[in-house]
Amino acid sequence: MSSAALDGAITTVVRELRRRGITSDDRVMLTGANTEEFVLVLFALMDLGTSIALVDRRTPAAEQARLLAGAGAGRLLTDAPLPPGSTGIGQLSLADLCATALSAEAPAAAGRASGGGRDRSARFARWFAREDALIVWSSGSTGTPKGIIRSGASVRANTERTSARMAYRADDVLLPLLPFTHQYGLSILLLWQDAGCALTLQTSSQRVDAALAAIRTHGVTVVDAVPATYRTVLNMLESGRADEEWLSTVRMWCVGGEPLGSELRQRFAGRIGKPLLDGYGSSEAGNIALAVPPAPVGCGRPLKDVTVRVLDETGMPVAPGTVGEIVVRTPDYMTGLLGPDGTTVAVDHAEYRTDDIGRMDARGNLTVLGRRAAVHRLGHTLYPDGIADRASACGALVRVIPVVPEDPDDRAQLVFFVADRAERSGAHWRAALAEHIAEHERPNRVVVLPEFPLNRTGKVDRQSLQRLAESAVARGGKRCELT
Repeated sequence: MSSAALDGAITTVVRELRRRGITSDDRVMLTGANTEEFVLVLFALMDLGTSIALVDRRTPAAEQARLLAGAGAGRLLTDAPLPPGSTGIGQLSLADLCATALSAEAPAAAGRASGGGRDRSARFARWFAREDALIVWSSGSTGTPKGIIRSGASVRANTERTSARMAYRADDVLLPLLPFTHQYGLSILLLWQDAGCALTLQTSSQRVDAALAAIRTHGVTVVDAVPATYRTVLNMLESGRADEEWLSTVRMWCVGGEPLGSELRQRFAGRIGKPLLDGYGSSEAGNIALAVPPAPVGCGRPLKDVTVRVLDETGMPVAPGTVGEIVVRTPDYMTGLLGPDGTTVAVDHAEYRTDDIGRMDARGNLTVLGRRAAVHRLGHTLYPDGIADRASACGALVRVIPVVPEDPDDRAQLVFFVADRAERSGAHWRAALAEHIAEHERPNRVVVLPEFPLNRTGKVDRQSLQRLAESAVARGGKRCELT
C-alpha cells in the first residue's frame, strides 16, 4: 500500500468513525491482531484525537468488559466476533469500519505498506496534545495488570528519541513480531510512520515459519521480537527447517520485552553472525535504553535526555559492573495510573523506580537482568534473576524462582528451572549449574522442562513458574539441598 493510498484509507476510516458517533471527546478501547484493519483504525483514532485504551486481543471477553468499564471507555473496537447472545451494543467491528476504505483500495503490494514520514505527524496533532492519549495495561507477569496513562506528547517525544538512536532508513522494511496492543509493538508502528519506510504485517507472532518466509519474500531489513521467538528461529535453523540464506537481508535483529540471557545472546551471534540488539523499556516510560550496531553491549546507553542510575539497597549508586536496582529519570514518563471510572491518579515524576535489577559499565551501557525480588539466604542478599543470568552459562535457558516461607525461621528456597528439550536429569543440570554459581546460590530444587510456559505476549510466564516452584517445594518438604 503506497503512502498516498494509506492516507486515503485513514481519511475514509475517520469518516466512518464520525458516522458512528466517535469524536475527539471520546475514549475508546481498541483490540485486534496485527492486521491492516487494526493499523487503519488506530491511525484514524489518532487523527480524530480520541483517547485510545489498548488491550491484548487474547484477553478473555469478560476481562475486556471489566477493563472497558474501568477505563471509562464508551466503545470497544475489535476484530473478535460478537459473543453468543450479545446485542453488540457498544462494540464495533474493525472489518466493518474499514470495509469502504479497503474495498476502494488497489491491492496492497504483498502486504507491505509505506510509512508517511514526518509529514503525517501533523494530522495526529490533536492526539499528541492529549494528556490521556494512550492507555495500556502492564503485562501482569508479576501481578495484577495496572492501567497506565500516557500523554500524546510523551509518546511522540519517545518515538523521536528512539528513531534518532536506531537510525532507520527510508529503504528499510520492518517486520515487528509483537502485538501492536502493547508498548513495544505500538512503538514500532509509530517509528515506521516517523521513518517513512516499509512495513510487513505478520498477523500472528507465533508463526515463526511464516515470519521467516516473509523475511525472504519481502527483503525484510529490521526484525523486532521477544527472546522466545529468536529461540524458535535458532531451533528451526538447527533442525534444517530453515536456511540462514533466507535471512541475509536483515541488518538489525532487535529484541526486547524481557531480559535477554547471555546464553541466547551468544548462541544467536554464533549461528547468525549478527548480534541481537537488546533494548530496555516499559509501559510506564516507553523506550529507555537501546543497543545499536556495530558492537552492542547489553541494552546500550540510555536515550537522549534519559538518565539511568543503578543503586544499592540503601539508595546509593553502585560501582560500574555492580548489580543493583535500576532507577530512571525520563521526560517521557506516564501521566498517571488509571483510577476509578477512568480517572487519572497522578504519580511522582521525580524518578521511576523500575523494580528491575541490572548493571552499568564504565561507558554507560546498561545490562538488565530482571526483577529485583531480593531474597535473604544464608547471610547473603540474592537477586534470583541475576543468578539465572550467570547460571545460563551452563548452556541452557535458566530461571530462578524463590519460594519465601511463611515461617520466618525457615530459609527461602531457590527453585531452578532449566529448559532442555532433551529433558536430561535434574542431577545432570545440578552439576552443570554448580560451575557457574556460588555455593550459597545453589538450588534447593532443579526442575527440568522441555520449554518454559509463555504468557500472552510471548514472555516467560513467571506466575506459572511460581506456582510450579511452590508445588516442587511443597512436595519436597523443608529439606535443603545445598551440597
